Amino acid sequence: MTEILVLTCPSGKQSAHLIPLLCQTKQFHLRLAAHSAASKARLESEYPETEVVQVDLTSLPDCERLLAGTTAIHHVGPSFHSREKEMGFNLIDAAVSETRKPDSVFKHFVFSSVLSTQHRNLMQHDLKSRVEERLFLSPLNFTILQPTNFLAGYPVAHLAQQSTPSFERLWNPDVANSLIALEDLAEASARVLVEREKHYFAQYPLCSTLPVSDRDVVRIIEENLGKKIEIVTPSFEKGVQNTLGFLFGVRELDCRGQSGLDSPGAEGDLRPDITRDEAERLVLFYNRRGLKGNPSVLRWLIQREPTTVDEWVKRQLE
Repeated sequence: MTEILVLTCPSGKQSAHLIPLLCQTKQFHLRLAAHSAASKARLESEYPETEVVQVDLTSLPDCERLLAGTTAIHHVGPSFHSREKEMGFNLIDAAVSETRKPDSVFKHFVFSSVLSTQHRNLMQHDLKSRVEERLFLSPLNFTILQPTNFLAGYPVAHLAQQSTPSFERLWNPDVANSLIALEDLAEASARVLVEREKHYFAQYPLCSTLPVSDRDVVRIIEENLGKKIEIVTPSFEKGVQNTLGFLFGVRELDCRGQSGLDSPGAEGDLRPDITRDEAERLVLFYNRRGLKGNPSVLRWLIQREPTTVDEWVKRQLE
């Protein structure tokens, strides 16, 4: 019988690369957790071979319904959501409940967290660390994936279209961070889900690169484009707004952290109270410190060299 695998945040950046890989394996029947009717309709259109279920992850009964009859879950913690911890706790509790059924086939809880959850002054890291702890204390077979910042945050195609390109991102462009290609992350995630037992009780810090600054990344983009790119250092306030826009695809969030819903990706998805606080903490942190990691674990997991910045840029220009 085909195993049922649940994916949360199926409209997100990680799932866009992971779902096609999992469909190729033919091992799983995918059950996607949609947060709204509009999201459900989009996912059903994009992935007609999957099952799409509309659920509220802040509801334990909904989470239990989502996991009924399943073998595994790949849970992406929804960063910048004040109820992220509650969602993670509900899914873990629902998985534990599922394992206690006489006919249970549940085997594996995979949590896509974030690199260095020890950085508790980053609010989203702190919330994810609490979900990790809940897994440690549970009777579940788990794997924790800890990816760093995404290379997808660099708008290579947009810069290529500009005659005099200008680059402004989120924080001080001279602070170095490790980065990961979403393709590498998807490959690692798929391997963990398919191989399963080999990865029980493991925590994997995942990076495609050693620490590299925005300025160094832009230099590589310049070499591939053959033109100079102006680097603009945003003010604190502008960095916060850029962060919110990058995450949610919206131009502006009001004082409650709620979206103006001017992009399809934000439709029906009102962000809760601490969203702007999280973005402000993030920019303050990255203006002085980076998220630093090593690609060795990812190299072992995907059994090849992780994607370099230069390779990733060339791929965007193709």
